[in-house]
Amino acid sequence: MKQTWRSSLIFAAAGFLCLGLMPVNNAFAADQSPCSADIAKFCKDAGQNRNHIMKCLERNESKLSDACREYEARMERTRVESREAGMHQMQIRQACKDDMAKFCKDGGTAQGGLLKCLEAHEAELSAPCNDGIKAMQADTEKPE
Repeated sequence: MKQTWRSSLIFAAAGFLCLGLMPVNNAFAADQSPCSADIAKFCKDAGQNRNHIMKCLERNESKLSDACREYEARMERTRVESREAGMHQMQIRQACKDDMAKFCKDGGTAQGGLLKCLEAHEAELSAPCNDGIKAMQADTEKPE
C-alpha cells in the first residue's frame, strides 16, 4: 500500500506538471477559452504572444467578463500547482540523486523506471531521499 501511494503521489505530481503546462500553452488560442471574446475586444494589438495577451488581460481585468475572470483564476491555480509539482520533483531528484546513482543506474530508461527502482530499494534509501518523499506526501495531503 505504501509503495502504491508513493507511486501515485509522484505520478500525480508529474501529471500536474504536464496538465498544468498544457493549458498555459493553449489557454488563449482563438475560440478555445472563455476569454476569446475579451481578447478580441481588448487585446487586438497583443498578437499571438501569450505574455502580451496575459499582460493585456491583467490591465483590463475590471472590464473582463465573469467567465473570463473565473477561467483566469482556474488557470492561475493550475499554474501554481504546476510550479509546486515541478519544485517537488526537483527536490525529490536532488534528495534522491545519490540513491538513484547507487541503485538505479539503468532504471531511468523506461517510463517510470527510476520510480520503480526507488520503490524496489525503499528500505535502503538514504534519509534525505526518504525525507524528501515524505515531505512531498505531506504537502499533497494538505486540505485545500
